[in-house]
Amino acid sequence: MAKTWYYYSAAVAFLFLHCAAAQTVHVVGDTTRWIVPSDPNFYATWASSKTFHLNDVLSFEFTTGQHDVVEVPKESYDSCSDDNKIGNTIETGPYNHTLNKTGTHYFICSVGQHCNNGQKLTVNVVSGSSSTPSNAPSPSSSSSPSPSSSSNPQLPPPPGSAAPPPALAAGSFLITLSFVLGKLAL
Repeated sequence: MAKTWYYYSAAVAFLFLHCAAAQTVHVVGDTTRWIVPSDPNFYATWASSKTFHLNDVLSFEFTTGQHDVVEVPKESYDSCSDDNKIGNTIETGPYNHTLNKTGTHYFICSVGQHCNNGQKLTVNVVSGSSSTPSNAPSPSSSSSPSPSSSSNPQLPPPPGSAAPPPALAAGSFLITLSFVLGKLAL
């Protein structure tokens, strides 16, 4: 029976270590969210203070009907055009985009002149995993602009934002699993 418990414990430990290496969720623009910024360089400054790893998530939080998210190649990013978009135009917010390829990714808002007014984002994705916990707030850079509330309306937190981070949910699952396996071993 001790041998059986050993195998169950090893399986649980493996699952825990595998699930604990969760990706980081980056809320694009932090509290400003995905809007037309007052500073056209706002998203470039925001991204420069972050490190994006493979399988991290970009959370574009925006009001449906007011903005969208389009991934485009560099040429389309530079010209603020969605003619050569990569994938679909996302028109319903919030939208979570998993960074599943290394390299540089370009995103724009194709509504009106939003992109030309600075609602565009470039991120460079590196291999490896994040060392920060999932959904942890990213540290603010002292050089990043602090948008005023009068020129940048703040959106309320998205519905369901109080859900536990994936790492906590995985931990709860693993505790339950180890309890059940322990009962089976008895």
